[in-house]
This record gives sequence, structure tokens and C-alpha cells, in this order.
Amino acid sequence: MPTPEPTFPCVECGGVCHLLTAAPEHDAWEAGDIVAYRCADCRERFDLVLADDPD
Repeated sequence: MPTPEPTFPCVECGGVCHLLTAAPEHDAWEAGDIVAYRCADCRERFDLVLADDPD
């Protein structure tokens, strides 16, 4: 089951992007779910699609 990272480095400014999307009600992320992040520094928003875990 894929799990989004809570943060990642911003590709625009090098700041830190934080997860905006709350966990699903059933507490299980699925491949194909869309999660949103926002950079704390430049305020850019990133929407990412969760992929299958390689494990």
C-alpha cells in the first residue's frame, strides 16, 4: 500500500513541501490517489499521483 511522504524538497526553490491532503477516511492510501503538497517558502502547489510501492 503506497504512503505519501510528509515532506519533500521543492523543485522550484529548494524549500520544503508539506503534505496538504488528509488521509482517506478508510485510512488506506491506494495507487492512483492524488495528493497535494505546498511549499512553505515559495507557496507553489504540487499535485502528485501515488504509485504502487516497489516492494
